[in-house]
Amino acid sequence: MESSKQEKRKIPGSRKATPRRAIKKSAQSVMPEISVAPILPSRTPSPSLRLYRRIAGLFVFFVTVVLVIVLFVSTAKATIHIIPQPQTVEASFLVDVVQTGVIEGRVKGSEIEKTFEQAKEFPVSNGEKKEVLDKAQGQITIINETSKIQPLVATTRFLSSKGILFRLDKSVTVPANGKIDVSVHADQLGPTGDIEPDRFTIPGLSTSLQPVIYGVSSVSMSGGQRFVSVVTQEELDQAATALEKEMLEAAKGEFRGQKGDAGGEVFQSEMIKKVSNTMPGDEAETFTISLSLRVTAVFYDTEGIEQLAERKLYEQLSQGFTFLSVPVDQMHVTVTNILKETNEAQIRVELTGVSILSPTHPLLDKSSMVGRSPKELKDRLTSAGLASDVVVEIFPPWMKKIPALKDHVDVVVDPPILEKK
Repeated sequence: MESSKQEKRKIPGSRKATPRRAIKKSAQSVMPEISVAPILPSRTPSPSLRLYRRIAGLFVFFVTVVLVIVLFVSTAKATIHIIPQPQTVEASFLVDVVQTGVIEGRVKGSEIEKTFEQAKEFPVSNGEKKEVLDKAQGQITIINETSKIQPLVATTRFLSSKGILFRLDKSVTVPANGKIDVSVHADQLGPTGDIEPDRFTIPGLSTSLQPVIYGVSSVSMSGGQRFVSVVTQEELDQAATALEKEMLEAAKGEFRGQKGDAGGEVFQSEMIKKVSNTMPGDEAETFTISLSLRVTAVFYDTEGIEQLAERKLYEQLSQGFTFLSVPVDQMHVTVTNILKETNEAQIRVELTGVSILSPTHPLLDKSSMVGRSPKELKDRLTSAGLASDVVVEIFPPWMKKIPALKDHVDVVVDPPILEKK
């Protein structure tokens, strides 16, 4: 009974259990034998070493290019040297010189006026020379070797050894065995009478007396031809100018004694009268000029004028320029008006300075320079009259244009080349 229960537990249901050994044997008899190869894990094909080398080479190449570009950008620079073209700046303005009440456009000072007169003689030295023909004159000694006196009338002839005829100026009597000095003149006009010392015969005497009564000269005859000075208008004007200058200097010395504390001074002269004792074309060795000169002196505060002149000059300075020099000590001052009632004056002040462009000039803005060639930059500045020359130094040297980074561009305004006077 127990065995039957065990069989029921092993085989479920109502079917009968088949023995395991029988089933195994039966299966082996039915299925044929199959040989199966072992299955190995699959492998992914690996890239070649050449490909790795190519990738690495390209990487190194691109890194090198980037480094070169970075190095180029960081080291490229340009220095631009500009030789500026000097520009003249002028200021001209009027200033009232007053004794009191100094306000804008006025300076403290005073005015003095006086008339001077003077006459002076001048030699005719630069005038024209005129030829004048006349009769030569001179002195001779008449010698009488006879024992009788010999009277001679005026115009008695005396003949030189070369045949030049002279005549006695006045009647004389030559003492016996004596001599006398007399004046004679040539018979004809011209330089032929200008002869050296000689022996003279007296043709009016008998041939027997001529060897014993004769004349001799110890000095040359002269006056047959002479050149006299002719006064010209140019020489008269030059003499008047010289005298005016002399009178003005004398007036300045007199006025400066009344100058007071004023540092600046300006003088004005006006010729009221000019008289000469000769006319152009007259023959004369000297002439006299007489002048009447009115001189005005204006004395003013130098510091006040200089400050005003400098301010006026800076008002004329264009944007982007700076002064190379402002020579206030060279300002030109002239008198334009005199108020005699109040002893005041009006003066014109003119001051000239020299300016050059400064680094702040719009055309020197670095943003307008980058990317340009040196020639283009030079033409741009010289054609505008701002520079006489432009020299561009670029690193590296093979670069043809100014670097694009403004921080790598230096602009230097060098001293200008001034013309020698």
